[in-house]
Amino acid sequence: MSNHSGEVLDFIAVDVEGNGQSQQEIIELAVVSSHQNTVLEISSWLIRPVVPVTEQAMRFHGITNEDLESSSTTEEIRSEVLEALGKGIVVGHNVSVDTRLIRKQFGEWDPLAIIDTIKLAKYVCPNLRSYSLDEMIKEFSLDIAASERHRAAGDARATAQLFNILLSKLKSTQRNVLTLSQIAGSVDNPFLEDQQGNLF
Repeated sequence: MSNHSGEVLDFIAVDVEGNGQSQQEIIELAVVSSHQNTVLEISSWLIRPVVPVTEQAMRFHGITNEDLESSSTTEEIRSEVLEALGKGIVVGHNVSVDTRLIRKQFGEWDPLAIIDTIKLAKYVCPNLRSYSLDEMIKEFSLDIAASERHRAAGDARATAQLFNILLSKLKSTQRNVLTLSQIAGSVDNPFLEDQQGNLF
């Protein structure tokens, strides 16, 4: 729950893994819901793509075409995924990549706001040498095993932890949707555009 003046208490963190093709398809999607600094639920799906996973992508995330043979198609899980995504605040690490792929593959989805943890980390900690998720995990000692990296659920859970830590380092007056959107809104963040629309 949140409003323009109240602190952000609820959000979801998202992450996707792709098939590595030039027309990228999501083959794994995770949604992690958080409330008041506590992870509430982790939902993840393996998705059978139309085009096979490339060797390079397999080496990155470890998901093989054999792993996906019995997985659901996008159409079979569309309504379940959109329900899990909801209409609230979405956070992710370089989140515009994830949200654009989700919208392309699953269709219409209108979250309240989309916040990028890379932008937020640069604002909160401006002098770090890198803002990759690996560096954030080290910098903030996030509770993510190495075996969970580059899989959607592990990366989404790391992002949720990171967002909560970064929120705690902001002034209380900065922990609302409007200010977070100004500081770290994704290029696709609908919130500021909606706010401007309300002025006219």
